[in-house]
Amino acid sequence: MNSQASYDLLSCISDFSVRINAHGVIQQASTSSQAFLQLPAELLQESIEFLIHPEDRSPFIEVLEKAKHSGEKQTFVCRLLRQRVLPVWVDCYVLQLPEDEYFIAAFDATHWKDNENQLVYLSTHDALTGLPGKVLLDDRISMSIHAAQREKNFLSLIVLSLDGFRKINDLLGHSIGDELIKAVADRLENSVRHSDTVARVSDDEFSLIMMGVGQANIELIAKKVLTAMQRPFRIREHTLHISASLGISMYPEHGDNSVYLYRNAEMAMYRAKTQGKNHWNIYSDQVDDTERSDLSLESAMYEGIENGEFMLHYQPIFCAQTGQLRGAEALMRWQNPKHGFISPMRFIPLAENSGLIKILGAWALRSACHQAKQWQETGLEDFYISVNVSPRQFVQEDFLEMIDGALSESGLLPENLMLEITEGVLMDNPQKSGAILAQLHAAGIKIAIDDFGTGYSSLAYLKKFPLSVLKIDKSFVDDVINSAEDMAIVGTILSLAEGLNLLVVAEGVENDAQLGFLRQEGCNLIQGYLTGRPVNSEMFREQHMA
Repeated sequence: MNSQASYDLLSCISDFSVRINAHGVIQQASTSSQAFLQLPAELLQESIEFLIHPEDRSPFIEVLEKAKHSGEKQTFVCRLLRQRVLPVWVDCYVLQLPEDEYFIAAFDATHWKDNENQLVYLSTHDALTGLPGKVLLDDRISMSIHAAQREKNFLSLIVLSLDGFRKINDLLGHSIGDELIKAVADRLENSVRHSDTVARVSDDEFSLIMMGVGQANIELIAKKVLTAMQRPFRIREHTLHISASLGISMYPEHGDNSVYLYRNAEMAMYRAKTQGKNHWNIYSDQVDDTERSDLSLESAMYEGIENGEFMLHYQPIFCAQTGQLRGAEALMRWQNPKHGFISPMRFIPLAENSGLIKILGAWALRSACHQAKQWQETGLEDFYISVNVSPRQFVQEDFLEMIDGALSESGLLPENLMLEITEGVLMDNPQKSGAILAQLHAAGIKIAIDDFGTGYSSLAYLKKFPLSVLKIDKSFVDDVINSAEDMAIVGTILSLAEGLNLLVVAEGVENDAQLGFLRQEGCNLIQGYLTGRPVNSEMFREQHMA
């Protein structure tokens, strides 16, 4: 298509089209151009420069030069001036004509530009609360640091994580969770100055930037924010209680760029969570004796896995009524050449926090299944093995595949495997927990609730999840003979289990009086020092398979 044909076609379909000479003076204009710009007079002999937004005039001249030297059509986006003052975005096409003239055609791009602006907004802001998101937060931290450098001023950054939000979200639904998040955002904005930045970083994490705030007053602000979070939230028919953990970093002490400042505030927030939540913590690069010991032990744990220092001990589980051996609980032990025997109470939490529990847990499951299968083949036909599952294991993506692999490799039947989990693991994410338990139950694997009675206060989950066994915590068994309260608790658990068709294992049975009471009350299974301490596999075989 030649230039004249292009000119004729674009004049008919465009919102604005003109022919200009080498000086930019309009020689010809389509009938739609005047209406599009809402001008009272014709455009002939007017300079096109005065119809273009001042910021776009230089780019427009550059496009004309490109069209002149290339001889090809050029496109660009600019703003024309409607009524000579109101900018309107347009897509422009420029064609060079003979005798150094040019044809300009433009199409209204307002809708496209609005969509683009909306996309930019959504990429930098949280759609639910309208607060800045992580991308914009990083940019504002950098800008605030530059301003603090220039003005020789302080700057504080708070990273805030909500405690217990996920449980509310899962139990009451995402719509309630969304309303709670919006209410939290409002309270945070009301807790700081209008000049401060409040951002939403992730589902349950927010961040606050405060210029001119240093060590002298950041603690007052932290307390104010925590107090605001502790007040009840009224969401529809629900009265919700939630707390927060705060981590604080300050410029220039804790970082001179956005990456370091945010990372250090986040580290301080995680330390606040380990202090029991509903705390605030100012970042410190000083490692205290406990943390230094934990780091040393964590390093030794990696070496211990490689060197085979971990082992399993087995504690027998007997029928309370007949005294018949029914199974055993596999318990992890660590014998370190340098530190000696290290208590599971010491290394299990570290392994959980570091993620090493995934490796140790997978090893323990495979080893226990192989051992149980060996014992079955040498005489313990109805024997089952009970294995503890950590919170991290339970939520890892390949958890079910790991269970299936351990059973397949060992040849142990699913009905001879019991997995022990705590109430808290179930309630952290009830929907996901229910789906996982349903698949385990369908496969024939038994599920036991460990330390029953010490965790979640609601018993609704007992009928919601496909469970098999309740394990009465040792704390209720210890004084069951002398304490009317413990007697009542144990009796209630046994009655509850009978009504729900669940078996009960009493842990920590250490004397005949305790056994007599449990047997009288109809307890199914017992476990404790009275009937057998945890021992290695060889000693277990000698004691119980002679």
